Amino acid sequence: MKIAVVRKECSFKRGGAERYCANLCRCLADMGHQVFVVARECDDDVHPDLVHVPVKVSSRSSAARNLSFHRNSQKAIRPLDVDRVYALSRTFPADAFRVSDPLHATWLDIRYPGRLRNWFERLNPRHRAILSLERGICDARHTGVIITNSNWARQQILARYDYPTELIHVVYNGVDLDYFRPEGVDIPVGEPLRLLFVAQDFARKGLGFILDALSQLHAQGVACHLSVVGRDDPRPFRQQAQQLGVTQSVDFYESTSCIQNYYNAADLLVFPTLSDPFANVCLEALACGLPVMTTTHNGAAEILTEDKTGYVLQADRPLVPQIVAGIIRFSRLSRQYRLDMAHWARLCAEGFTIRHNAERTLEVLAGAKRSR
Repeated sequence: MKIAVVRKECSFKRGGAERYCANLCRCLADMGHQVFVVARECDDDVHPDLVHVPVKVSSRSSAARNLSFHRNSQKAIRPLDVDRVYALSRTFPADAFRVSDPLHATWLDIRYPGRLRNWFERLNPRHRAILSLERGICDARHTGVIITNSNWARQQILARYDYPTELIHVVYNGVDLDYFRPEGVDIPVGEPLRLLFVAQDFARKGLGFILDALSQLHAQGVACHLSVVGRDDPRPFRQQAQQLGVTQSVDFYESTSCIQNYYNAADLLVFPTLSDPFANVCLEALACGLPVMTTTHNGAAEILTEDKTGYVLQADRPLVPQIVAGIIRFSRLSRQYRLDMAHWARLCAEGFTIRHNAERTLEVLAGAKRSR
């Protein structure tokens, strides 16, 4: 099959969605499919047989970036001789669209719960542009099928848009189990807990909640150290850490293509996100034998087993007390039980390979009604 995969960036060096795109394209190419990556950026090391179709993106504003990628990617697709168009970024028409980023209508209600503030924010050009694209995508005349990576994400679409239920397919994320794997799991005794947070959007993914929890944990005598990895402005969070008196317990690191080294050096991934269809970092962490703490507003919570592969926080309740309680519970576990959790985490990830994800995606694409 000849497939055009549309995503702003296809890279192992960026966030979970960009790494997923790179993994999927590599796997499809290994399976013998011809893959055209319609993207602003596509790393050379993804696969030698990939064809990068460059897309220009305006940098004038956030609204311009989103709309220009949509328009220019559509122009880039038209001359391509492909069997299917698979969009992983917001654009239409497409034979299939994958919900990789949070549904914007849902995110706005979570971020701005007050009616007046919510109404005002929806007048913002950036939000108006994204919502307009989202409405176009969630129209069966423009999109043959929609693939979500969790049941939570599927329910968000059904609750907000009039898109046919039978055309929404849940295909959980996949992970490269050879690349993300445990490397000499070590559980130090008597050392501070090594907490890890990995994200590109620190506010939405909940870093502020973790810093507040860290302050409370220190006040209760629970020694923790947090490593923050990602491409975002750390200054507001450095300031928050300073105000809370936990500066010495937090280190900030840039994004890296070797993120697995951080997974393997940590005891617990703490990811109290406000909204994520399925955060791929959670699956990567599990593959490295790292238990995960996340929220019910993250589709990845659907594959976790409480107290075995991690902890699920209730997103409709205050998060900081739950984070504190969960980390205290984790800190009191025996060394053997934590080793067992590492084992269970890896076993969980082994049920979600990138190969299985690609095969299931191909099945959905093959049955999709052409949109052009």
